[in-house]
Amino acid sequence: MAIVTESTKTISAPSYNKSISRPDACIHSENTAILIEAKTQSPLIQEQNDNHIKHFLGTATDTHRITWEMISERLKLLNTDLKGQDRFLVSQFSDFLDLIGVAEFDGFSKSDFMMLGSIGKMTTEDFIDFKRIFLKKIEKFMKYLKKDIDPIINTNKYNYYIMKGGLNSPETFSAFYFYDESPKTHINKYPNLNFIYSESGIQFTITGEIKSSFKIILRKILEHPEEFSKIANKLKEFNFFLYYKLQFAPMDKFIWNLVPGFPKNMGTFQADDIVSAIKNFEKDWINFKNTTIFQMKSNVLKHFADKYFNEKEISFAENKNPRPNFAIRIGRRYEAEKIDKLGKKIVPHFKKEISKFNKLIDFVIQ
Repeated sequence: MAIVTESTKTISAPSYNKSISRPDACIHSENTAILIEAKTQSPLIQEQNDNHIKHFLGTATDTHRITWEMISERLKLLNTDLKGQDRFLVSQFSDFLDLIGVAEFDGFSKSDFMMLGSIGKMTTEDFIDFKRIFLKKIEKFMKYLKKDIDPIINTNKYNYYIMKGGLNSPETFSAFYFYDESPKTHINKYPNLNFIYSESGIQFTITGEIKSSFKIILRKILEHPEEFSKIANKLKEFNFFLYYKLQFAPMDKFIWNLVPGFPKNMGTFQADDIVSAIKNFEKDWINFKNTTIFQMKSNVLKHFADKYFNEKEISFAENKNPRPNFAIRIGRRYEAEKIDKLGKKIVPHFKKEISKFNKLIDFVIQ
């Protein structure tokens, strides 16, 4: 019997040492023996399973695979009938499964977001351990949400991505990204449905954050201003965010800041608003750049790793960025307290939010 998480993969490892076999547990009687191999993070190795069978069971075997998530749910049901010490022990073990991220997905708790803001207040090792567990929750959230929104997204050429690097960063993100022929398309090539997780909660937006995806949204707005305004004005609970970005290191290392006057409420937003804002900002770019660099030098600004900028990063910013980089986000923020109260209902909640964006998604992605 293999006890694994829902996301555990089975792999082949021909180099696996077959001279020894040590299952994690064994339950046996005169006529029955159950060998148990448990995994919480590492993959299940087929050769390891085969070796256990060869050493202890021979050929007359049945194999079963159950998940920690199934065990977690069963323990919760069982615990309602228990009392005293038994109830305490089962409750503690259930809480432990949740703590290490292998319980059934039950939503995000307020403490999850508080922990994201605890970087620098605990050891780096403890924060990284928390972040790994939090990413497991995001994995389950995105998996269940994709299953729910599949019927309402007008293409099957999309998938989800979870940012698993930057374990020592106070933020992380996941996204539903769209592709043409290859699922390996960069997640930001086209506008995506983006979730940013931070101490304050979750920001959900349709995002165009690199040149290609930004230009797609901008081009659609310029080519069909009336259609965009009509769609936008029905999304009164959402905002239009226009950012400028200043690069301080190679790759995707940018300072993000809002263009003055933004965000604007989608209920009153007009296509001309973004055109005039971009033109005016480009005229004053050198002033904004100089102000931002001064803030970097005087330690007014920190980058995403919650550190001050060093001389190399400041020099890079001064010598690069001849023109502003822009990014667009259309959406809103959901406070940590509200997310906590949703519990498991967070999946149908965001299905509903995404359905409100259907016409906008079709407009920018088609």
